[in-house]
Amino acid sequence: MQRWSRRRIETLLLALLAFASLAPLRFHVESRRWFIAEMVTLIGLLAVTIVTERARGRWSKLSRVAYPSAASLVFTPIAYAAAARTFGSPIAFEMSALAVFGALSLAIATAATTDRVRSLSLIVSGFLVLFSASISDDRNAIAFPLVWILVCVWHLIANRWERLDLALPAAVERHWTLQPSVLIMTVMVLGGTVFSIKDRVWSSNRLAWGFSPASGGNAWSDPAARDGVGTGDAAIAAKDHAESFGAVDSELFLESTESTLFDMFNDMIGEPKKMRNKWERRQAMGNENLIPTHEQAAKSEQGSGTFSTERTPPTKHRHLNDRVEDSVVQWDGPTGIRLAMHRYDTFDGHDWSQSADLKRDSLTRVDIQQSSWFFDPAMRTFQMLHPNATSVGLLKVLKLDSQRIPVPMMTAGVHIKDIDRQDFFGISRDGCFQMPGRQKVPPLTVVHVASVKMMEDEIRSHLVANSTSTQGQKLDETIAPSAVSDLDALIRSATAHQTHPADQLNACVATLRNEFTLERSGEQTATSIERFLRSRRGGDHLFATTAALLARRLGLASRLVTGFYVRPDAFNFAAGHASVLPRDVHVWAEVQLDDGRWIEIEPTPGYRAPVYAPSWGLLARRYAAASWPVLLAGTFVFAIGYLTRLIWMDWMISAVWKCGRSLRPRRRIRLGIQIIEWRARLAGKRRPIGKSQRVWLEQLTRADAMIAEAARQFADSADAFFFGQIDETTMNAETRLVDLLPIRTITTLSKEATS
Repeated sequence: MQRWSRRRIETLLLALLAFASLAPLRFHVESRRWFIAEMVTLIGLLAVTIVTERARGRWSKLSRVAYPSAASLVFTPIAYAAAARTFGSPIAFEMSALAVFGALSLAIATAATTDRVRSLSLIVSGFLVLFSASISDDRNAIAFPLVWILVCVWHLIANRWERLDLALPAAVERHWTLQPSVLIMTVMVLGGTVFSIKDRVWSSNRLAWGFSPASGGNAWSDPAARDGVGTGDAAIAAKDHAESFGAVDSELFLESTESTLFDMFNDMIGEPKKMRNKWERRQAMGNENLIPTHEQAAKSEQGSGTFSTERTPPTKHRHLNDRVEDSVVQWDGPTGIRLAMHRYDTFDGHDWSQSADLKRDSLTRVDIQQSSWFFDPAMRTFQMLHPNATSVGLLKVLKLDSQRIPVPMMTAGVHIKDIDRQDFFGISRDGCFQMPGRQKVPPLTVVHVASVKMMEDEIRSHLVANSTSTQGQKLDETIAPSAVSDLDALIRSATAHQTHPADQLNACVATLRNEFTLERSGEQTATSIERFLRSRRGGDHLFATTAALLARRLGLASRLVTGFYVRPDAFNFAAGHASVLPRDVHVWAEVQLDDGRWIEIEPTPGYRAPVYAPSWGLLARRYAAASWPVLLAGTFVFAIGYLTRLIWMDWMISAVWKCGRSLRPRRRIRLGIQIIEWRARLAGKRRPIGKSQRVWLEQLTRADAMIAEAARQFADSADAFFFGQIDETTMNAETRLVDLLPIRTITTLSKEATS
């Protein structure tokens, strides 16, 4: 196989880097299976193209495959886009077009035969990496163009030096620090430029007439704005204007039946069991006084007032065939999260209820970029302290018969376009966002939701167990003694080696996720906490209740939360949102920090757990605490290796030389020259550019007559071999200079020559 030039390898790396910049744009919004299959296919075709192209001129039959395989790289994204749309997993046309650009850059970098054609790959990859960063909402997307620029600068500098070496080999002398110095200067210039324009440029605005496929938007207005040709204008209209169904919601439903969250839970996990003592205290009501609206209001009040953990097995799920769209809400934001609607902090052994009054009738109004936002005063402080940790998502209410607004954990504020009245928003008694004074949130209302992200470092510093809490004592009085003993046994087995409350809580949650089984219906499904702890099978409401009780046994304040789970596979890239269905009702738990904030825990297997990313400092401390013997031994080994580096490097070079004795004479003598230069470089006696090997060896070995004679014979043998005839039987004798010039010998000769 022919050897690839440095220019070709660097061009291919730049093309790969540009193609990799597309992954953050596509991975989280497309079907994972189709995306991974497309990437695997492209990698396989790229490998075939590289192998067959390197075989050109040697194996003619194999090299014939190079051009077809390179062409197939370009058509692979097109083929996958057509196949994905055929099977119901559409890939956006814009993403397919960018993928074709990336594949074209790879194909040119591998199959081009001249530098002029190969330079086209640099142009295509440069456009791709810059465009991908410009349309990305990720703050870290700038890393791809920065790395691409640095590699390209290195590539251009190396090409410049090659031309100088060919033109003026005797007059040009370069230092090894020049290329790194230029790269460092480039990083400083780029970093200074970014810092100087940070927060000083105008934010992008939407194009009102919709002639561009990507119109920008900002984090506080619409992070997924796509005014564009075709359905783009209508899609944005559907988001921002309640009177418009838009392109993605036309003919939304044919009937107006809207279920409450209580009805959805009854349909999914069964009706609450009728407790005799409560039933006897109820007052009778005549049928003539009961009207459907009152019944529905009673159901809604019952669903928000209490949540029962003991339920009858669910009946057959209702499927309304005359409904075109069954979505309850639509969410445009990160998937795999939970949207809370009701919270409960008191458990009596059977039912959850809310005892603490967290109601707020008025929220704090803050105008951000000409939009009126209404913040929870308790969360506004944390949002101001962590502005970079604030994420904004869009919620569109469709068929939710409730005045409550389902929002993610630690939601700080909400905003509805053109709404600037404080009496439109409030906090309910259990701490959930709502629109008070209304029977329900109007259908097709679009709510912008600002939430604050949590770091694991904050949780570990603020999650403190309270040994004087009465929650654990009340727990002993509300549930059966056998259940209490089962909870304590589970805690002892899960937290045997944990001391920090956060680690203990995570261990208990991990036990529920790994050793228990989610089962909403079936003969073995538990209908109470006691049966759940014995059978280890049950619905998500039993998982959440058990997690909340375990947290209380650890001395942590906890509560139960009901709402919706945004499935990761529910995101439709073509529509730009994830549809939340009635079957996505979910129950989870929250634990309180010492500063008043509540964090989610997800004990139910099959549901994505909330992500609390640790800082680099926490990761380093964890690794140091867990691996300090390895770090200590590694430091010692590194110190010994550094002090003895010349010895073991010489051993490695000698091993390479011994393995190369079986090579052909031409390759062996080239390897000998290379090994001598390696050793001289390690000894600090690099061969100057423009000086021939013979002159350099004579100057290097003149302090020792025997080695100088071996150097002369070595140079004569090399000249005779490359420019004349040589007896191959004398090669071993003539190349003995390699054995006579280890690193220490070169260092000694240099000192003697200097003295």
